Amino acid sequence: MNRGFTLIELLVVVLIIGILSAIALPQYTTAVEKSRSAEAITLMGTLRYAAERTRLQTGDWPEDFTVLDIEMPGVDAAGTTSKTKNFNITAAVSGSDYVISAVRANNGDAAEGDAGYTLKTTVSADGTARRSCSGSATLCKAITSGNCSGTNDDTCSF
Repeated sequence: MNRGFTLIELLVVVLIIGILSAIALPQYTTAVEKSRSAEAITLMGTLRYAAERTRLQTGDWPEDFTVLDIEMPGVDAAGTTSKTKNFNITAAVSGSDYVISAVRANNGDAAEGDAGYTLKTTVSADGTARRSCSGSATLCKAITSGNCSGTNDDTCSF
């Protein structure tokens, strides 16, 4: 008597593994990207509070990262961009607001960013902060726990 699996049994097992992989991979990718966004959100929060301290001391929002009382990782020579493994973080004055943006990038190269989204923190003159995510609707919904308003689901607030 021969022992072993038939070809049909092996094909069924391979088919089941394929279906499970097709379901799990997108969920895994979203979970990884959500955890990567935590890096940018943390750095943006630190940058926000350092910029507010500088504004209280000097009366103006800082124009670059070199005048802050913190050290941002991977600051370029101009002092205007902080490049990490996953994000390019910039900050600029827009009217009376201070806008901090984190563009998803691979190894500091935004052109090769595979996820295609931008996290933004806008701090108004009174210190009120608004955070948003724009770009990939699926990832923004995951990052903001589905807190998307209106009909334009590619911009979510959190």
